Amino acid sequence: MRAILTLGNITLKESLRGHIFWGILVFLTIFLMFCVYISSLSLGTVARVIENTGMLGITLVCLLVTILFGLFSIYQEKERNELYVILHRIPRAAYILGRFLGASYIIVIFSLLLGVGIFVLTWVIGQKIAPEIFLAVYLGVLEFTLLTGIGMLFYTLGLSFTLNSFLTLSVFILGHSFTEAIQSFIALGKFGSRFHLALIEVISYLFPNFDMFNFRLAIVHNETIPLGELALASLYWLLYLSAVLFASAIIMNQKDI
Repeated sequence: MRAILTLGNITLKESLRGHIFWGILVFLTIFLMFCVYISSLSLGTVARVIENTGMLGITLVCLLVTILFGLFSIYQEKERNELYVILHRIPRAAYILGRFLGASYIIVIFSLLLGVGIFVLTWVIGQKIAPEIFLAVYLGVLEFTLLTGIGMLFYTLGLSFTLNSFLTLSVFILGHSFTEAIQSFIALGKFGSRFHLALIEVISYLFPNFDMFNFRLAIVHNETIPLGELALASLYWLLYLSAVLFASAIIMNQKDI
């Protein structure tokens, strides 16, 4: 446990000193300025436009952090031959968990920064106090830490950074598509294929269902989100992430490095 926390803290410190961190911070600042510009063009509710754009921002920023900090950094470490030195000092499972923890710290930092920025803009420009934005931040952290764990699973399989990034993005897109696909087949009724419906349902259980964390429209429209659904989403994240990290640790232990 101590090795995991130590490596997580080291990963965080390295990330804070890197150019990528400051680059994404600049991107975040530009995005907040974009939110102000978009709100000035709005003919509707300014606060709602800022919130809606902010939801998109959380997704974009967290996706960048997942790829650049969750994946690119560990591939860089391998190319610099630092991986071999680290694995001689700590268990391989601790390495995976420590790197995941460090990447999660960065996801939390950027999610909170963007959440605070959107909250302030909604308050100052939109004349609305919207604490529900931080609920979207929490759900975004769950979603993209899970995606980071999946990317690390692909890393342990020996995939290249390019292929890993492509597959991680594909899983993200698929994870937001299964619910709609299943509903479409159900809507077809007797004209739909039961075999294809059953196949999609089976695949949807194997892949992560990121729609479990998608309450963005409900948050923007001030709808009440049942606590049971939030608890279910949190439990789903915990169980799925635990399974992914456990599989990653097993594969990493079996690799000949």
